[in-house]
Amino acid sequence: MLKITATFINKCNSVKTLIIRSSSPVTGISNNVNFISRRDAHSTIDSKDFFQVSNSKQLESLWDTHGIFLSLHSLNYLRLPFIRDGLVDIAPGEKFSTCLKGKKILEVGSGAGILSEGLAKYGAEVIGIDSSKVMLELAIDHCSKNKRLANNKPTYILSTVEDHSMSYPDTYDAVVVSEVIEHVGQKELFVESCVRATKPGGKLFITTPSRTRFAHFTLIFLYENFLKCYPKGAHQYDSLMTPSELKFMLEMNDCHVEDIKGYIYYPLADQWAWTNHKLFSFAMKAVKLPSKNENDNPIIADNSY
Repeated sequence: MLKITATFINKCNSVKTLIIRSSSPVTGISNNVNFISRRDAHSTIDSKDFFQVSNSKQLESLWDTHGIFLSLHSLNYLRLPFIRDGLVDIAPGEKFSTCLKGKKILEVGSGAGILSEGLAKYGAEVIGIDSSKVMLELAIDHCSKNKRLANNKPTYILSTVEDHSMSYPDTYDAVVVSEVIEHVGQKELFVESCVRATKPGGKLFITTPSRTRFAHFTLIFLYENFLKCYPKGAHQYDSLMTPSELKFMLEMNDCHVEDIKGYIYYPLADQWAWTNHKLFSFAMKAVKLPSKNENDNPIIADNSY
């Protein structure tokens, strides 16, 4: 069992700094996991959200591919190619295991590492951040046992995106936020922080359920309460977003939205598929534009990046 030790190095009224050291060799920024937990007006953490109040027993089933979170695993078949193809053009005969080599990717709200591990298998340098210590312990434990990740383990950091982006601005080739933004508060601050961590010319990939009556009925009423595809209470209708709302937030932070696609989950087949509507969920790809105060020579974003 992976051993994790924690030490509080500073404590005041609203800020705690927690360092977690893992005995597992995890590559990336640091083997130290630094966490600043802010429960004030400047935090994007929603203390009432399902994943904040869930006990460890509920969260330990995240890596059960036949359990209540199985839809997150099958979603990888849709979202991984969406991210991969949004970053690079795959050459004929090129191995998927190296197609993202040299790309530095931040996954915000990485949870137990379901998506982070998939991105690492493409050869990317992956940093996953999350505000849940329980989640990151699961992620570190699982990737330490995954032989396919022996030479390219993700790095997991216990942090919020607003704190991480202040320490690592303009750092990442891509920032990925998958099935997360619907679980956070202060969405404007959250989006601003995600953009801050992205390099100029870098990409942002966001997937989330839509705030529609159709999603309310299928995702919350039907899938959570009757078909048990998700834990009951995992989604709150008022916390969902529309594509136009998210697009506006990204554009207000100097991003250009390149693509918006709808997708849906078919629980009986445990399959996700792209749709010609955005009534259930949507995926958005955006590029961070160069800063307006940079030199006079404009930087043209490479769409194949």
